Amino acid sequence: MPQRKLTLPAWFGDHMLLQQQVRIRIYGNAEAGKTVRLTLERFPSGDKLSSGDTEYGIIFQESDFPEEDGFFEFKLPLIEASYDRFRMTIECDGERAVFQDILFGELWIAAGASNMSMPAALSDVRDLIPEIAENRGLRFFTQNENGLAPGTDEYSQTPLARSYGGRWLNPGDRDGISNLSAAGLSFVLKLQKEMGIPIGLFNLACPDSCIHSWLPGAVVEQDAIIKNHVREIKHYRDKDNWNQLPPEEKREERHFSNKVAQTDMAALPPPFSRLNQQGALFNHKLAPYTSLAIRGLIWYQGEEDVQYPDYYMRAFIAFSAVVKELFQAPVTGLKLIYSQLTPSFVSDTDFMRLAVFNEALSAVRRRLDLQAGMITNYDLPLAFDSSSGRYGSMQTPSAKKMIGLRMAQLALGLAYKFDLPDSAPECVSAETVGNKLLLSFDNAGKGIRLRQGDRSLKGFTICGHNRQNVLAEARELYQVRVIVWHDEIAQPVSCSYAFYTFNMEANLCSSNGMPLVPFRLDRDMSSQEKPRAWANCESLSDFRIPKIETHSLPRHHNKNHPGIYPLWTLFAGRGQFRLETENKRHGRAAIMLKYSKADERPVIFGPILDYASDYPPLDLHLWDEMVIHLFNTEHRVKLIKLHLADANGRETYSETQQIKDILSWQDIHFELATAPVDLMRLTKIEFILQDPEAQGVLTIDEVSFRGLHLEP
Repeated sequence: MPQRKLTLPAWFGDHMLLQQQVRIRIYGNAEAGKTVRLTLERFPSGDKLSSGDTEYGIIFQESDFPEEDGFFEFKLPLIEASYDRFRMTIECDGERAVFQDILFGELWIAAGASNMSMPAALSDVRDLIPEIAENRGLRFFTQNENGLAPGTDEYSQTPLARSYGGRWLNPGDRDGISNLSAAGLSFVLKLQKEMGIPIGLFNLACPDSCIHSWLPGAVVEQDAIIKNHVREIKHYRDKDNWNQLPPEEKREERHFSNKVAQTDMAALPPPFSRLNQQGALFNHKLAPYTSLAIRGLIWYQGEEDVQYPDYYMRAFIAFSAVVKELFQAPVTGLKLIYSQLTPSFVSDTDFMRLAVFNEALSAVRRRLDLQAGMITNYDLPLAFDSSSGRYGSMQTPSAKKMIGLRMAQLALGLAYKFDLPDSAPECVSAETVGNKLLLSFDNAGKGIRLRQGDRSLKGFTICGHNRQNVLAEARELYQVRVIVWHDEIAQPVSCSYAFYTFNMEANLCSSNGMPLVPFRLDRDMSSQEKPRAWANCESLSDFRIPKIETHSLPRHHNKNHPGIYPLWTLFAGRGQFRLETENKRHGRAAIMLKYSKADERPVIFGPILDYASDYPPLDLHLWDEMVIHLFNTEHRVKLIKLHLADANGRETYSETQQIKDILSWQDIHFELATAPVDLMRLTKIEFILQDPEAQGVLTIDEVSFRGLHLEP
């Protein structure tokens, strides 16, 4: 059999989609001195996008004459998107390559790590698979997930032209579609519905990947800071030890108990794998598509780099320059849509570690080498399927449909000039008005508002000159601004919003439903009060990570894996909780406790304080008193007292107080300042209720703290 001499780019194939409005480069190699001819034919689809004067049949034909190196190149004419089918034929010296069923439309690349590579079948996008499979206007190119040829686990040290497993899926291939990026599928389906033209997606993400693997090796070599970082985390390889695995190291147990010394997991570098050698994924997953014409990239990555925010900003800027140079784009330039990281237990000692990384992602957007938009996602469900193999951890929640929808929303504003924001809403200015801070916002669409169903604004902290941030009151003003204050801080100087890892209760968003970008107004050294979701008394349960003595989160899970857990519990006695949505003073609900036999022994109830995701122990040392807001339904006096315990085993009980026989809300005050326990290390808060009539109902609207005494 004669050797094939005509070679073409790795992404060529039947059913491909080509980027509209670009003079696409068609290149390859053939025998030197032979004529190469390209013919492009157009066939009508009968759709309304084709104008009456559209030409059919052969619309472009051209020849090229490769010289000694055998390289040839054509540039197609500008072609607008439509559902018309095209056929491309390339011939040389008896060889003939024919590509059928080609569409012109909008083409995007989906790249990044685990949250972008998560397959649709393992996510909430699985319900969309039948609709997508029946849609002949959507086209998908994919390759082997790790970029490697079957049967090997070694990466090339140099960029490749070949794409291992690279292929365009046949339209209607449900099995193939179910293995594509869930976020990517949601993204292209939304784009097509809004724009009414064909949309294509290159599915290139790779789980567990670091950003330096997506950079060319030459870029890493030329940047001393990036190169030194890759060396420090022991991922660097040169020609002498390329693909060489490190010697096995004994891994230490990671402890989550308050009784043992803790190790900050986020200080540990990601373990080495061959795919994270510098440039490995660039060589196998980007280089094969050099000069591919696209509109832009959607990117979700950083899970493996979360401990290095400053480095990541530098590497991300370099990445943006690389892709801008690598791909063709329409005259408006390449676009980049990316996501902040979802709440996850990235550190067991620093409850702001993830917030600092996401802050870096937000700050770098305007420094990238191309136009970019960023989505937020901390309001989405964190549930995951623990049986989903590498995707069965809290780092990869199943909620990917909204990720794609939000990326599409930004793409419509950024790339296609729809009347939509081009990035998530963000705070752009603050001014002091008396004892309050007045905040203004950008990218808010038709205004800022509370998350649907919520009635009070949460997530803000505020501080004075001593830099001790405490949980603050906040209110939106006419859907334009937000005012933030604390009654006991007379001269506020700064504030923050949702600036902690598990920030799901923060509830300010744009008119389009995109959550506000978490922020802190400045980076001066300051303390930050941890959120107390239980104290709002608006929910009986929430996503939590249980307290676990030994656990290798977040990479693995066990039977006590993260999930929905109660915020309040009965420690003793008989009773049950339910939410009350009518009789309340604050927020969307109050907690109603219905109890019995409280005359024989007390009913003891309170918040659960030892969840790992709440970063115990609880610190209340800034406050003089605790106030519980109650409604006493029955016409009789009841008794209540407070029990506190600290991490050192010390306990204290307050004096017994009366719950009055009044049919209105009342406040019960408990003194904290003189309590003989360590208020910085509280492990238990229990309310002890006695009722001489045995059974009844008590409604709790809020637990608040007063008497702020800030340290100098």
